[in-house]
Amino acid sequence: MSELDLIPADYAREQLLLRRLRLTMLVLIAIACLVLLARSGLGVLLAAEKQQVSRLQAKKLLWQQSKAKTDEYTNQALAMEKQLVALDELRGRDHLRLFLEALDNAYMEKVWFDELKYYRRENLPRPKDDAAAPVRQTVAPRPPGVEQRVGVTGHALNHVTLAEFMKKLERQSGVGEVSLLDTSPRTYPNALIIDFKLGLLIEPKPRGRP
Repeated sequence: MSELDLIPADYAREQLLLRRLRLTMLVLIAIACLVLLARSGLGVLLAAEKQQVSRLQAKKLLWQQSKAKTDEYTNQALAMEKQLVALDELRGRDHLRLFLEALDNAYMEKVWFDELKYYRRENLPRPKDDAAAPVRQTVAPRPPGVEQRVGVTGHALNHVTLAEFMKKLERQSGVGEVSLLDTSPRTYPNALIIDFKLGLLIEPKPRGRP
């Protein structure tokens, strides 16, 4: 009889342990769900932050590109403004016509032009010129002014052609000076040409000067 009384007590303890085990499992599952939800929330927040950072970086890149383009356009506008000012100065003093006539008269075959650049340079009287010519006291000194110059960049077939072209330019009435600023050979598959850069002073020559 005593053994029969023990069976309900063991069963009751077993049921109690099972209930506690189920409760523990439920608690663990709830904790796991909370952790999973927390991780998912953090993932969503991190993804949103990454997207925000990406948008900010993209805006910064666009701003930098826009600023670079603006600076480039500004520099180009300033350069064009300087060239227009120089060109207007040439037109006002008839220097442009002198230069175009000189270039047309001196043009030779096998000479090609890449760039014509107008610029101005101050021309101040040098003291040594006055000291070296004391007999010219009655002649008024040349007032300071602005020289009208042209940079000519191009190519020639060879050095002989380039030298002849420079001589023809020097003989023109509207060219006061011709300077060879740079020259270098350039090799092509079937030919060798000469790159050159000339500096021209555009001003009418006095009569009788070759």
